[in-house]
Amino acid sequence: MVKFPKLKKKNAQEEVPSASPTPPSATMSTSSVKSSSGAGSRGGTDEEREARQRERAERRRQREKRNKEIRSEHSSTATKKSSKSDKPKLTQEERDARDAKLGCCTRFTQILVKIIHFVDAAIGLTFIIYGGLMYESFDDPAMEAIIVSLTYGSILLFTSLMGVIGFSFQACNRCGLALSAWTAPFIGLFYLFVIIALAGDTETYFNYLNDHKDVMYLDDAEIAMLKNLLPFFYIVMAAFTLIEICR
Repeated sequence: MVKFPKLKKKNAQEEVPSASPTPPSATMSTSSVKSSSGAGSRGGTDEEREARQRERAERRRQREKRNKEIRSEHSSTATKKSSKSDKPKLTQEERDARDAKLGCCTRFTQILVKIIHFVDAAIGLTFIIYGGLMYESFDDPAMEAIIVSLTYGSILLFTSLMGVIGFSFQACNRCGLALSAWTAPFIGLFYLFVIIALAGDTETYFNYLNDHKDVMYLDDAEIAMLKNLLPFFYIVMAAFTLIEICR
């Protein structure tokens, strides 16, 4: 009597349909799909890796090309500098021989510069003599005029003599010409200052001449003549300014 319910339960379990087993064809199709998808993903990653490698190789080639161009530029500049530095330096005799072969314009310029030096030397000597006479001849001289005359005359005479010596002799690499050339602009500025000062206040300077005419070897007629020749004096001073700048 006790065994009937168990039998019914067993029979009920037997009546339940069992799950149908998976056919082997379906299993094979699923595995093939998975393998194909895996192969496709691996193929995609391989193509991306190759593309990145090609890109890196291209960048490396461009970088090497730029470095090569930079090195070639540096080497070319170095060779140019070395070629410039390797040029033989000419001696003073060779430079003089080369200068002797220059054209007519250069020779004319040299002659003109020599004439300017001789003229400046004559003007400087004249002012030195004039200032010395004013200082020695009078007990109460015009010291302002004496100082200006002696200073201007000494500078002009010294630089002119140095220029003449530099032209005539080859000693010390013609340093006299260099000294004359460097002092010429300052002398030109002095001439320009004289022009501006006289044009700005003419009466002050002529009043000084009238007050000190007895100790400057001047009289009324000579002072009046200087006043009439003032425009010509401006032209002469402007010409001297240009000459000193060109020297």
